[in-house]
Amino acid sequence: MKKITILLFPLFLFFACQTQTSQETAKTEAKPAEENKKIAMTVDEEQPVPKNIIRDVKPPTDDMRNASVNYRRGMELIKAEQFEEGIEYLGRALESEPKNARILFNRGFAHYSMKNYDKAIEDFSSSLKINPSDTTVMLYSGLAKYYKKDYAGALLDYTDAISKSKRYSTAYFNRGLLRGQLNDFKGSVEDFTQAIKFNPEYSQAYFNRGLAYFLNKDTNNACMDWIQANRMGAPDAQKAIDLYCEKYKDFM
Repeated sequence: MKKITILLFPLFLFFACQTQTSQETAKTEAKPAEENKKIAMTVDEEQPVPKNIIRDVKPPTDDMRNASVNYRRGMELIKAEQFEEGIEYLGRALESEPKNARILFNRGFAHYSMKNYDKAIEDFSSSLKINPSDTTVMLYSGLAKYYKKDYAGALLDYTDAISKSKRYSTAYFNRGLLRGQLNDFKGSVEDFTQAIKFNPEYSQAYFNRGLAYFLNKDTNNACMDWIQANRMGAPDAQKAIDLYCEKYKDFM
């Protein structure tokens, strides 16, 4: 698993996004949003893209067997990170099954993995038209829009995912990051709190909520969150404590 910046603190404020904890690495990078003070801090991310991302398509009829073969071959290539070839095979599958939401999602995922965000969004949108309740597709659509700096679009996608899956901790986490990116630190704290409520072991949510508290000038709650994040093994939480929480070390 590669390392990706979640929040840089205090030199830059960075946000990166996540999907479900069952998901594996997608090759994404965050960009600096706001210059602040001096020392940079990063956190390892449980990065977006599931190990079980491959969604099986049952061969619907004998006439569709070729589509099923192309789909399976495309998925094998995507697993091997041969995304261009995988996209080609999924395109062939879609010629026979143009209304298959799962194939559209997986092709969108391949485009997303190649940072072809416009094409990814197009496939995710087509998938959602067919299956408008798929919150995983909403989350990835939000991620693609986030990396295109379409923050309003990403916010809508994350909010839609939350509305359809109230306990979706990663959607709350991503929306919290995005709200922090937009300097809505109060809203960011609220979303991280929900992420923690539905996933009490979410160490990165504790760390990032601490930073949102800190940027909202609430050092007390910031330090409490960093201490908890440090107990849970969040990288660089100790650095935040050392920098800003000297008088709180008795709580450790």
